[in-house]
Amino acid sequence: MLPLSPEQLKWFVEYAGLIVAAPFLAGFLIIMGLRASKTLSMTVSVGAVLYGLFHSIAIFQAFAAKTYPETYFQQNIDWFVSSAFKLSVGVLVDHLAAVMLIVVCAVSLLVQIYTHGYMREDTGYSRFYAYLSLFTGSMLGLVVSTNLFEMFMFWELVGVCSYFLIGFWWYKESAAKACMKAFVVNRIGDFGFLMGILMLFFATKDYWGDGIVLGFLGTNGTDLGSVIHRAAEGNALTAGMLLTIGIVMLMGPMAKSAQFPLHVWLPDAMEGPTPISALIHAATMVAAGVYLVARAYPIWLTTDGQAGTALHYVCWVGAITAFMAATIAMSQYDIKRVLAWSTCSQLGYMFVGLGAGAFTGGFFHLFNHAFFKAMLFLCSGAVIHGLHGEQDIRQMGGLKSKMPITHACFLIGTLAISGFPLFSGFFSKDEIISAAMVSDPVVGWLMLATAGMTAFYMFRLYFMTFTGEYRGKAHPHESPAAMTWPLIVLAIPSMASGYLGFNYENLGLAMSHAAGEHGLPNHFAAFVFGPSGPHFEGANLGMMSISVGVALAGFILAYLMYLTRTVHVNKSFAEAQDGLKAMLYNISFNKWYIDDIYFGAVDRVFLPLYKSVWNFVDMYVVEGIVNGAGLVTMSFGEVLKYLQNGRAQYYALVIFGAVAGIAWLAYFLPNH
Repeated sequence: MLPLSPEQLKWFVEYAGLIVAAPFLAGFLIIMGLRASKTLSMTVSVGAVLYGLFHSIAIFQAFAAKTYPETYFQQNIDWFVSSAFKLSVGVLVDHLAAVMLIVVCAVSLLVQIYTHGYMREDTGYSRFYAYLSLFTGSMLGLVVSTNLFEMFMFWELVGVCSYFLIGFWWYKESAAKACMKAFVVNRIGDFGFLMGILMLFFATKDYWGDGIVLGFLGTNGTDLGSVIHRAAEGNALTAGMLLTIGIVMLMGPMAKSAQFPLHVWLPDAMEGPTPISALIHAATMVAAGVYLVARAYPIWLTTDGQAGTALHYVCWVGAITAFMAATIAMSQYDIKRVLAWSTCSQLGYMFVGLGAGAFTGGFFHLFNHAFFKAMLFLCSGAVIHGLHGEQDIRQMGGLKSKMPITHACFLIGTLAISGFPLFSGFFSKDEIISAAMVSDPVVGWLMLATAGMTAFYMFRLYFMTFTGEYRGKAHPHESPAAMTWPLIVLAIPSMASGYLGFNYENLGLAMSHAAGEHGLPNHFAAFVFGPSGPHFEGANLGMMSISVGVALAGFILAYLMYLTRTVHVNKSFAEAQDGLKAMLYNISFNKWYIDDIYFGAVDRVFLPLYKSVWNFVDMYVVEGIVNGAGLVTMSFGEVLKYLQNGRAQYYALVIFGAVAGIAWLAYFLPNH
């Protein structure tokens, strides 16, 4: 822990806004002039995030050691004030935000250090650091937002920055298309998010009192959950309305966290440089959707705060995404795209955890996943760097001896994501599967099958990349220290962070069948929820054993197929010309044809329909109004021109007739 006094820790809590300001300032300085120097650009950007990490650790220490007297700190300023309502922006720091701040700052710091080695020869080196700083600042602002309105602003900033980063190599057609695809798909989700915010605002606007409108936390019943409950009691918000709001608003997290059917942008985002792939897929952009669901959790509960249909909807969205993405990852050959589909699948696990009631399990998996997935992506970047741009795993192999540090770190990440015992993913993933089995057994078994597929495709990737004979034409070499040291640092939490979510005393309770409601909270859950916690998510030893067995089966199958090559299941599927094997393989290899369906619908339905509607509106409505206005004007002119004959007697007669007509009307109209 940091050697800071309680007064100093309190200062860090109350000035948490500096964590957000530092990266924004760094990005501004780089854009305004420091970009002329690569060294200054890197130093300022890395320094800002390093400060943010130090500040975040101090905040965590203040809450963990209970030196800060309150459970949260919140400070707001009025942004828009009217006679009917006011909107505010500010900083909210609690236990949930403290954990997320550390995750974002730690991963961002290591990615930025890695960037120095990966991008140092790129002509856009300084520009990339500017984008990284703005992206990190936007995500940190989202984390400390006090209300949905403010979060939506930073939500959009994250989307804009991701557009710049994914399309960083804009001269590549694939990168230009990928950033546009990410932007469009996320706008669809953001439209739903905004509609959900507006619907919630109009339903609850009279119940916030002196609190922060749309605020997450507040005193005297002005927190999000209490306001929803009071609005329901006042008949301003019905159960059906809240369900609709929850489903509509979920479109935002579904797009940002790449959930089916708005997941299609994420694999294409691999066209950006590997450092941003690691940042987007680990702790920042894709985690934003999960964080929103966790932060605004009452929206997906019933009006009396219980699990209901909306939460079950979250669970099933995650389950479908996890299973679908895992099946696709099993047949891909691009090293980064395999990891991208893996990210989709793991995000699905997080949604299942939140939807199945395992709140801390879902958020704990976000915490663990950030470290081992960032490491896996950075390892893939080291492989690509060492092979001079090669990304096809069919052109790899035998890199174990040539890239020993990258190999060791990639193996650790593979074991962690596969849920093998003693590694971080084991603790959070099995907690989610256990909760899913209780909430909905169908989802539970679907998650078990996904766990087996995860072990299979990750070890398939590992064996094809690092074992056997080298099949490519490059000259593999280990990456420089700036790229390998971040891998080593990330390997530590990939192995150890899981123990934060495990309480050894629960083993005895589980073995004596006394677990469940009588269990003891783990350290992670106790911190996120506070000492008491609303519920306990205990260890289910039976489910853990089944999950490990399924993952072990996936490992054995990958071992036999890609290391010893005594089983040829994948080859028989890939070479099948027709029948069920060919159909299943093509569905997986072609990503369930979802992209084809979308583009087919756009090209054959939406664009022709749009063109037809536009032609109708343009030709008959717009031109009709314009031409009609001209015709009416011309007609009046033709009639009125006969009145202008230049004869004074005629004009006097017209005036006399007009006065007589007006007098006659005035005589017969009733008096007022």
